[in-house]
Amino acid sequence: MNYLVKALALNDEVRAYVVDTTEILNEAIKKHDLWPSAASVLGKTMTMGVIMGAMLKGNEGVTIKINGNGPIGNVIVDADARGNVRGYVDHPHVNFLHNEGGLHDGYTIGNDGFIDVIKDIKLKDFFTSSIALTGDLAKDFTYYFYESEQTPSAVSLGVLVDVDNKCVKSGGMIFQLLPGASEEAISKLEKALVGIPPMSTLLKEHTPVEILHIIFNDDFKIVGKDEVRFHCPCNKQDFAIGLMTLGVEELTEILHEDKNIETVCHYCGEKYQFNEDEINNIIEGIKRK
Repeated sequence: MNYLVKALALNDEVRAYVVDTTEILNEAIKKHDLWPSAASVLGKTMTMGVIMGAMLKGNEGVTIKINGNGPIGNVIVDADARGNVRGYVDHPHVNFLHNEGGLHDGYTIGNDGFIDVIKDIKLKDFFTSSIALTGDLAKDFTYYFYESEQTPSAVSLGVLVDVDNKCVKSGGMIFQLLPGASEEAISKLEKALVGIPPMSTLLKEHTPVEILHIIFNDDFKIVGKDEVRFHCPCNKQDFAIGLMTLGVEELTEILHEDKNIETVCHYCGEKYQFNEDEINNIIEGIKRK
């Protein structure tokens, strides 16, 4: 099971989150048949979803939507405060490489669009923020926290996919200056992050806790360690409610032509079949309203 570590560092003036999402991404690769570049983009976005979810509480949740008008199309991720995350992309069979051989997120996502972050903090309205994309997700989310949440942050994200299309390592970390952070803490954090290896390299060789030791030595304390997982709460009843929005006329037409309906969850690929009797029950339910 993957897990996320929460910590306070540098005299409690820096908040830190480090997470390994390798199993989560491998589950997504299996469910969506992701090619390497699509896996890289979705893996990094789900990692950010897990981290943003860990910043929430109770039954609050967050949705991240990315569309840079690139080959992958839309990237959608949902996460909550309990370590659950799910996600999908419009076009999973996408793969672009840098000249030096690495996966090219920029070409995959495109850079003509936006990242939208929608937080459900159980108030009357959702909190929504949008920033322009550059195609470098770590930089884009760093800018998001600075611009939308007024929180100076350093974000690192990494995905390493093997030749057999399996994720070797996926994860990320974020360090945020807390209000009133001293110049000394800022300077120490900047120096600590100089020369740090790529995130995928760190995770290949170290656990999240070991990564905190590498960056902060012993000047940190762990305040939480939470399991994280790919989880989709979809169910047949929710899809039945969705079918009601088609209306009596369209459902009757489908019933006469096909006798059954198959629905598919975008997030996890689960299929739900509705037979003739079930469709008739949905139609009767609409009529009773």
